[in-house]
Amino acid sequence: MYAPGVNRARFLLAFALAVTVFVAAHFLDFKGSVPNFQRITGGAVLLDMTPSFSEDAIYDRLGAYGALGRENYAFRNITVDVLLPLGLLPFLVMFMNRALSRIGTGRVLRVVLLSMPFAYVLLDLAENGSVLALLARFPERLHGIAAVLPYLTVTKRVASMIALFGPLLILGFVMVRSRFHQVAVAK
Repeated sequence: MYAPGVNRARFLLAFALAVTVFVAAHFLDFKGSVPNFQRITGGAVLLDMTPSFSEDAIYDRLGAYGALGRENYAFRNITVDVLLPLGLLPFLVMFMNRALSRIGTGRVLRVVLLSMPFAYVLLDLAENGSVLALLARFPERLHGIAAVLPYLTVTKRVASMIALFGPLLILGFVMVRSRFHQVAVAK
């Protein structure tokens, strides 16, 4: 077991890493970043940010990206969009673990909640692989992958939201419960 200061330092380091990779990927303009992709494609939106739920819509978007946009998207999915979820993972796991340590939960709920950061990363990597397959074979259509892709994206988004907002809700609950307890004791 580590001293509390060491755990806090690791948590803060993981938080700093998560913020850095998130900000870099979404706000700085370099090859593979969201702003770079949008600049190259004239403002297009990545399939893994806003899914399309029909095969035609997916392939229309891939076509609209142009050759340079598709090349950029492929590069992004093997670089930035691998580093991003892996950079967020330590923080999300530590954050969930910290929140769960403040409340009593059953074993099953604890395992499910602690698995959400890993589910998010695995789903994101599966989504990346799916997009890469579509890009590699474009304009040939991969019907099965195109059919599954939007659901991978939505499921990934749900797992990421649970991994991030679950601890916030738990810690909020703990804070409110503590305040009610203080008021009850004061009476």
